Amino acid sequence: MESIVNIIYRLIPSLEQARKYPHSVSGLPTGFEELDRLSSGWQNGELIVIAAPTCMGKTALALSMLNNAMCDAEFDAFWFSTSLSSLQLTKLMLCNSLQVDMHMLLSGGIDADLLNGMKGEIKFSGVSFDDSPYLTIEDIDSKLSEGFNSFPAEMVVIDDINHLNYAEDNRLDFTDKFYRLKTLARKYEIPIIVLMEIEIPKNVFENYSDCLSAYYQQNTKISYIDMLINLFRPEYFKITEFEDGNSSLGYADLIISGSRVEKGMVRLKYDNRIFVSKFENDGK
Repeated sequence: MESIVNIIYRLIPSLEQARKYPHSVSGLPTGFEELDRLSSGWQNGELIVIAAPTCMGKTALALSMLNNAMCDAEFDAFWFSTSLSSLQLTKLMLCNSLQVDMHMLLSGGIDADLLNGMKGEIKFSGVSFDDSPYLTIEDIDSKLSEGFNSFPAEMVVIDDINHLNYAEDNRLDFTDKFYRLKTLARKYEIPIIVLMEIEIPKNVFENYSDCLSAYYQQNTKISYIDMLINLFRPEYFKITEFEDGNSSLGYADLIISGSRVEKGMVRLKYDNRIFVSKFENDGK
């Protein structure tokens, strides 16, 4: 139990920051201007879910956000992966940070100066991976507790919630998983970003509007979720134009909802060279 006086003292620095800079980011920055405007950054104690069909770019989006945040501030992050190995993730992070594709990185096609300067360029020195093949929420809690004893993290990424295993005789539905992960976010006073795979048929839409409507109709449970980001890349669905007739190739929409933020949409650019998979501000 904590007195309100102590809580206020802990809250005052962020309130002073918001008063001095009313349009600034009070949490960890995402690096995406419109998303930061809607969210004020990732806030301590919050559960953020990035949802999309398979191969849409959920991991790439999380990597881009992590890269952006670490460009603005030095901090530590824990990344729990239920599918990709630590080595695979490191390769993707290098491609994302250095903006080279995987083939160039592994075939020796990148510039020698870029390779020599890799240690100085990489922004992920504070990231620690856990790629345990069998992972439960109890494991994450235990490993966070151990990790915080050595060095506290400012952010946790879980990729992805669909593949989180269950403790023996304790099967959880998504609402239960969200509740328990939200509890961890509050317990450790950090933002937890969770990637989630949803099912949307790939080749059944004829236009952008119909596909977007299908996204809005997703029945993803938002109980206990502070921010839900549905990731939508039109070209994934063979849709090449927006409603205004402009090309949709190389663009992605983040459809925002949740208990803490107003509904909205943020448009980003998407670099889809082989395994660069980098999201950037639209710039328009």
